[in-house]
Amino acid sequence: MKKLFNINTILIGIVLVAGIAGILFMNATKEEGSKAIVDINYNGKTERMVIDLSVDETYHIETTLPVTLVVKDGKIHFENSQCPDHLCEGFGEIYFDNQSASCLPAGVIVTIDEAVQ
Repeated sequence: MKKLFNINTILIGIVLVAGIAGILFMNATKEEGSKAIVDINYNGKTERMVIDLSVDETYHIETTLPVTLVVKDGKIHFENSQCPDHLCEGFGEIYFDNQSASCLPAGVIVTIDEAVQ
């Protein structure tokens, strides 16, 4: 008669349960950020903006390829970009601490950081 559970099956089950528990813990302890840092790189210079995510607003950023950032309901996203591939628009909304989105052709990087004053 075959054993119903061998040692490999038990170990795989333990690893699977531990992984799921870790993912659930990480999602439960994430904090929403309150500020977004926008680094704008163009013409060899870097400019930094700090955006308050509690204020709904639209930001038009003029670089070699203009982009539009929209803040709504504590979240920020790329609304429009003049870059050729528009990948940045597909990042969606970001709002958790340490999340980031970027439009590299335009040189715009958005990072959520609640520690910013």
